[in-house]
Amino acid sequence: MNLNLTTNLIGGNAEKRMKGTELLSLYETGRTDFSRADLSQIQILQVELNNIDLSRTELDWANLSGSDLSGANLSRADLIHAKLLKSKLVGANLNSADLSNADLSWATLEEATLARVDLSNANLSQACLKNANFADANLSGANLTGVDLTGANLSRADLSCATLAGVNLSGADLSRADLSYADLSNAELTHVNFNKADLSKSNLTKANLQRATLKGANLRSANLRGANMSGAALKDISSSLATISEMHLPGVSQPSKLDLRSANLSGANLSGVCLQGANFRFALLYETNLQLADLRHASLIDVYLRGANLRIANLQNSILSGVNWKGATMPDGSIHH
Repeated sequence: MNLNLTTNLIGGNAEKRMKGTELLSLYETGRTDFSRADLSQIQILQVELNNIDLSRTELDWANLSGSDLSGANLSRADLIHAKLLKSKLVGANLNSADLSNADLSWATLEEATLARVDLSNANLSQACLKNANFADANLSGANLTGVDLTGANLSRADLSCATLAGVNLSGADLSRADLSYADLSNAELTHVNFNKADLSKSNLTKANLQRATLKGANLRSANLRGANMSGAALKDISSSLATISEMHLPGVSQPSKLDLRSANLSGANLSGVCLQGANFRFALLYETNLQLADLRHASLIDVYLRGANLRIANLQNSILSGVNWKGATMPDGSIHH
């Protein structure tokens, strides 16, 4: 049975918007289908609403904080400016829901489905998002500080300008994601898939990128100061974008075209990294660790390498012009004066 739960004053006809007490009363009788209802501004705090169907429901400005909505269907629901603080949404379906400007801080969305969801400018700080599916989601400008995104699917997601400082993203899929201007400082990014991701002008200071895969990723003007990419191999066989890959792609003869122009790599750990053919023009490599790095055919024009460690690095056929070498440890172990 469908209920008309809207409240509109059109042509003098006033229709009822459901109140929280009414919804709870119906739910307690066994009713779970509230799809397409008008529940905007509803106040339901700290209640259990497992497996409730709120698909295509108007929930803008609603307050569901502390409630258990595990297994709920909220697909295509309007949750603009909704409050879901400390809510439990384990395994919930939020596909294509509009949660822009919503507050989901401290919420639990483990294994939830959020494909194509709009979370632009939403507050997700301290939320648990383990193994959640955010494919094609809009998270631009979202606050994701302190969240747990281990194993999450963020492929093709828009995370431009998002705050991800200190976030645990280990094992997450961020392939083709837009992370331009995002703050990933101090983030745990081990084993993350950044293939073809846009990380231009992102903040990756002191981020842990060990064993991350960035094949075809764009790192132009990114800030990697103090980042750890130890042992990663950076190589791109088809484009001018940046690439980090565990594999050296045997059999590929052409040099890579790694774009790191104007990138800040001061203090970064790039020991043993393959940087063949990389473009470092105007890059800042102050005190960067480049021991055993492969810099063959790299472009090092107007690069700041003061205090960098290039011991046993391979600079064969690299382009060196306007480089500041002061205090740098050269490949033969000598200190440049």
